[in-house]
Amino acid sequence: MKNNLIARTILAAVGLALSLTMALPAQATQCSLANVAGSYGYTANGFVAIAPGSFVPAAAAGRITFDGNGHVSGTQTRVVAGASLDETYSGTYTVSPNCRGSFTVLVEPDTRTSTVDLVWTNHTNAASAVFTTPGFILTATASRISPRETD
Repeated sequence: MKNNLIARTILAAVGLALSLTMALPAQATQCSLANVAGSYGYTANGFVAIAPGSFVPAAAAGRITFDGNGHVSGTQTRVVAGASLDETYSGTYTVSPNCRGSFTVLVEPDTRTSTVDLVWTNHTNAASAVFTTPGFILTATASRISPRETD
């Protein structure tokens, strides 16, 4: 009887511990200007309008750097309709605690403005993005060049 009471007590304690563990939500990554800071390599693919209703294939590969203070800069090679061009860009970015963000950059030598919405994933070691600039149907994926260990 004493062994039965001990077994029930242990079983109850284990059950309580398991229920408390399952009730606690997993700690989600909180994003900020500082913890998304760093350099990422990326590729972008999609289409760009060359005239109203006329789209051509477009792609780009580059390196983007978020400085931790809301400034972003980068370089890329883009190809539109088979013609390539090396570009540089700089601007500003924002980040929400839920890891969604956006940036607006001035791209040279074309002197155009691009806007992008993105979400950081994998403890801010990666990101997925969509261009929100009118006339651009482009998505991009990025990976941190030097991955963060943990949050």
